[in-house]
Amino acid sequence: MGHFKEKDRFCKKCGANWKAHEEKETDVNIVLWLLREAYKDNFDEAFILSRDSDLTPVIRIVLDEFPKKKIKMISPPNAGHSKEMANLVGKNKLASIKEIHLERCLLPRVVIDPDSGLNVAIRPAEYDLAS
Repeated sequence: MGHFKEKDRFCKKCGANWKAHEEKETDVNIVLWLLREAYKDNFDEAFILSRDSDLTPVIRIVLDEFPKKKIKMISPPNAGHSKEMANLVGKNKLASIKEIHLERCLLPRVVIDPDSGLNVAIRPAEYDLAS
């Protein structure tokens, strides 16, 4: 797992200040995990949900060093694929997350405890997908 580093930001035009967050180490952790698991022979096919072209070198290494292993690239919704990674894995190893996939992962609008019959949680309206 990576983490988010807090950074101070400001607007040069209006002078406003705010805290922003920058993701750190996730790509490095994916690289190390993929290499370690390939060397341990813990997978036949890896699924990577990213379009970060920084992962291209490790994909190339794994495919070169372990020709029987396959890597499937899954892009986030409406993001497309990195051309570099798509060329490495091939068009038949590309997929994208679609709205229907997200809909299938949503909890019901109201989650009820089956033992007590009480509401445990109510999904926020902003999580509802447009119909």
